[in-house]
Amino acid sequence: MAKEKPGGPVTRTVGSVARALQIIEFLIDHPGEELGVTEIARHLGIAKSTAHQLIATLQSRGFIDQDQMSSRYRLGLRTMEAGTVAAANIGIGPALTPLLQELVDEVHETSSIGVLSGDGVVLLQRVEAESILRVDLKLGTRLPLHNSAVGRMILATMSQAERLQKLEGLQLSAEDRMATEAAIGEAAQMGCAIVRDIPVDGISAISVPIQGQQGHAIAGLVVAGPTFRFEPLDYRETAWKMAKKISDRMKSLV
Repeated sequence: MAKEKPGGPVTRTVGSVARALQIIEFLIDHPGEELGVTEIARHLGIAKSTAHQLIATLQSRGFIDQDQMSSRYRLGLRTMEAGTVAAANIGIGPALTPLLQELVDEVHETSSIGVLSGDGVVLLQRVEAESILRVDLKLGTRLPLHNSAVGRMILATMSQAERLQKLEGLQLSAEDRMATEAAIGEAAQMGCAIVRDIPVDGISAISVPIQGQQGHAIAGLVVAGPTFRFEPLDYRETAWKMAKKISDRMKSLV
């Protein structure tokens, strides 16, 4: 299909791809809601059978998830991952550096922002403390989802269905799965995730959620330091306050 843009060159679009993207856009416009095939078909002006085929394709790739109880659809984890990867590549990370520096100046410990990426988390931005004894992880470092502070915090803010889907994909041992679920439950209750000597020996950390436009956690703020001197709970209130500032800054950038 060729379409003439006003004042621009002819662009070629593929109808099925355009309709699939319309489904994702429709779900984005209804955050927190689950939509049925009939609603989606009506919105696109297509037959239910066509809508179902498009949805099945998106679901197979992880961009749409189906609730097993209601059989209705919502955005999938791949959509979330796409958003966080995009955020890391359009300048949002560097724009948050002054706020991270402000936090480091106050707590004198290394502070980072981590985002979900596949089956792990990636450090989107970070500011190192000036101390000789400090956490020395590079920007872009990939951490395990199940036993890092930021990973557990992100898991704790997911819906139960999303969290179970993610944990199943990690293929953890029964012992690791049990420990991870207990830690996630604790993080959900406390509003922060704490790790000591994992995944890096000798390092402890605390992570609190960074909220997006719709109030969902899109990243985690992390403060970390050497275990022998760093008590994560001492930094909870300060981290929460800075996470709110960062959330507000990110909303103004997207």
